Amino acid sequence: MSVSTASKTDKDVQDRVEKELRWARQVDDAANIGVAVHDGVVTLTGEVKSFAQKVAAGKAALRTWGVTAIANDIEIIYPGHPKTDAEIAENARNVLRLNANIPDGAVKVEVRHGVATLTGAVDWNYVRLEAKRAVQNLVGVKGVANQITLTPRVSGLDTEKMIKAALMRNASVDANSIHVNVIGNKVVLHGTVGSYAEKKQAGYAAWSSPHVSEVDNQIVIRTH
Repeated sequence: MSVSTASKTDKDVQDRVEKELRWARQVDDAANIGVAVHDGVVTLTGEVKSFAQKVAAGKAALRTWGVTAIANDIEIIYPGHPKTDAEIAENARNVLRLNANIPDGAVKVEVRHGVATLTGAVDWNYVRLEAKRAVQNLVGVKGVANQITLTPRVSGLDTEKMIKAALMRNASVDANSIHVNVIGNKVVLHGTVGSYAEKKQAGYAAWSSPHVSEVDNQIVIRTH
């Protein structure tokens, strides 16, 4: 590909990302977000009023056609009086306690300089993700380090076969382009797909197995 063609492609991706940011209902401050693209890698800059918006902007960029990766350098500027770490931690504990999907006492929270670190152990990956989503929406949060682990589980003899079958059933995934390797409780995904959304769906399929405690998603997104 020539330099001029690559530049045109990057400009097209930039235009699509900017439109997707304006379309995303969770991103109220889209006008304040800058988008730069180089070889399919998007860099987001600017300012938003919450960590949830920063996360939503990153997801909007990743689901845009032609994007292979992002660097989310958006800054969070909360309006009004800033929350203290103690206030954020207390609010985080409350929101986790009230969430019916998260077992009582399973997740601990520590907040430092606005960044919440989650620790503990749960049975399912969706619970780990639910805990992160609950905390990232709180006022004052500038980042979430999700260090929650999954409880050890017995390896399944047919795990690889079941994951491949799940991929074949998924209309959003080209299962023939994805290779699954199971090592104990760990799943490694290889292959090439056309979008981040497809890569993400493959990861969801792997995580759905009750015998999996780790997924290494090495699927590559093709750009052309």
